[in-house]
Amino acid sequence: MMEKLNLLPWRDLQRQAYRQQFYALIAAACLVAAAGVGGAHVYLTGQQAQQQGRNQQLEQAIAALEHQLSLLPKLERQRLAFRERLAVIKDIQQERNQVTHLLNLLPTLVPQGVYLNQVTLAARRVTLEGEGDSNGQLAMLLSRAEHSPWLSDVAIHSIVVAGGEDEPATIAFNASFVLAPPQAGETGSTAQGETP
Repeated sequence: MMEKLNLLPWRDLQRQAYRQQFYALIAAACLVAAAGVGGAHVYLTGQQAQQQGRNQQLEQAIAALEHQLSLLPKLERQRLAFRERLAVIKDIQQERNQVTHLLNLLPTLVPQGVYLNQVTLAARRVTLEGEGDSNGQLAMLLSRAEHSPWLSDVAIHSIVVAGGEDEPATIAFNASFVLAPPQAGETGSTAQGETP
């Protein structure tokens, strides 16, 4: 009777149950792995899209900066042209004030007894032509011109004694000097106060 007992079906059933558990575990592991891969894929795709958006923003910012940098040479040329215009305007302003400055200065230079016939101003050089009653008055004119902070390169070019037997002798002269440009905030009254 022992020969008819067979335990193999029980073992087969147990093996089959273990196999089913194993396959279930493998299926669950595959599902978990697939879910992990899918989640990682979704996360990485989102990160990649976000990074691409940042890259596009950076590219737009770089393009805007490159456009601004391309304008720099043009702006530099405009700045230089503006500076040149300002320098020309400043020169014109100073040249315009030269006549006023000279006319404010002449009464402090010319002593009594000296008469000016002609005053010429060209490129800051002033030429005086006139007559004086004596050499002392002409010397005073030259001394005042040499001591003036507004004048430089003072020179007398000619002295001619004129006059007939019945007329008093007069001395005709020709002198020149260079006029310094008036500084900002300085007026002719300041120049007049500096007369020796």
